[in-house]
Amino acid sequence: MAEMKQIEHEAIVVESLNNHTTVKIVSQSACASCHAKSACTAADLQEKIIDVVSSESFVPGQHVMLIGNQNLGLKAAWWAYVLPVILVLGTLIITFAVTQQENLSGLLALLILVPYFLFIKLGNSQMRKTFSFQIKSINE
Repeated sequence: MAEMKQIEHEAIVVESLNNHTTVKIVSQSACASCHAKSACTAADLQEKIIDVVSSESFVPGQHVMLIGNQNLGLKAAWWAYVLPVILVLGTLIITFAVTQQENLSGLLALLILVPYFLFIKLGNSQMRKTFSFQIKSINE
C-alpha cells in the first residue's frame, strides 16, 4: 500500500478549551518573504484560523505542528472550486440549449450556486470530520 503524504504547517495556539484547540497559521506566497516586498503590491501574507479536535492540552502562544493528509487538499479543491465551476457551466450550457435565452441561462447558472453552498453549509459537521488536522507539540 502506498504511503500517504502529509502536509505540515507550523502554527501558534490561540485558544485551548477541553478537547478543542484553535490555532493560527500564517500562509505566505513566495514574494511575501522577499526583501523588496514593501515596495511591491504583489506580496501576499495571510493569517488563517483553524479549529482542531485534540485530547492534548495546549497553552496560548505555544508553537505546534498541524498535520494533514495531502489528498485532503485535493478533496477541498474539488468541493470549493472544481464542482461549483462544473455546476455553473453545466447549468449555463443546458439552460441555453433548451431556452435559447442568454439572460435566463446566466441567471440560472449563478443561482445554482445558492443551493450548492447551502448544501455545503448543511453538511458542515460532516465536512469537519472529513477535513481534520492532527496537532502535535513542537519541542523548542
